[in-house]
Amino acid sequence: MSAQNAAPGGTTAATAPPVGDGGAAALQQLAGQHATGYRSVGVMVYDILKDAILSGALLPGQKLRQETLAELIGVSRLPVRSALIQLEADGLVEFHDRRGAVVKSLSPEQAKEVYDIRVLLEVEALRLTMAELTDDRVARLRALGKSADQKQEGSEFVDARTEFYAELYDAARRPVLWEMIEQLRLKVGRYVLGWRLVGDAEHSHTHEQLIEAVASGDADRAASVLRDHLVGVRDAVLDLLEAESKAADPSAPALRVRPTR
Repeated sequence: MSAQNAAPGGTTAATAPPVGDGGAAALQQLAGQHATGYRSVGVMVYDILKDAILSGALLPGQKLRQETLAELIGVSRLPVRSALIQLEADGLVEFHDRRGAVVKSLSPEQAKEVYDIRVLLEVEALRLTMAELTDDRVARLRALGKSADQKQEGSEFVDARTEFYAELYDAARRPVLWEMIEQLRLKVGRYVLGWRLVGDAEHSHTHEQLIEAVASGDADRAASVLRDHLVGVRDAVLDLLEAESKAADPSAPALRVRPTR
């Protein structure tokens, strides 16, 4: 997939400017998609806002007014505030004394640090898994990897990829390590985990390549494949951050509700 990666609905999310409503229409669409199947309004609102940030509907630096979000989603302010607080803990939102909540921006230096730490944690997680690798796990990885490679973008791609790496790093037995890895992944999620992926680094990498290295039993080889992949994606993310910085538009529209007629 190229830097002109397609977003849901056929738009080009990596380079397209925000629409005139600041992403309100996209947010309402996500709200409609998440309207059923939830036992908790708070969880639903959290998922809607997280998807909106990862998809690029809500852009880095964009102000998040609780009243506007509540009206667009169709809920009260309380679950919106709770979701924003959780998203702050996830590293996707930050609060300012005067501006309130905004979508968190990521500097190139921060992105590089995230990937430096990810390499350390994920290579170690991989080595721990390989020390006790079974044929059953390899078979599960093959099935999950095939499924992930068939997805191109959007939430299905995110879910399939997450499931693959949860199995690869044995999240069930190492939940603390997995949580740390997922927190770091989320910090760069809008560039890697969703449809705003830039460059060919992610999709030129197939999970089959990594699986074969793991199945060989050669931990050094598998670690090298994983490390090279992470470094390649890091470089693509840094390129995108640089491009976004040059294209930043201070007059970009704020999130707003369209008036009814």
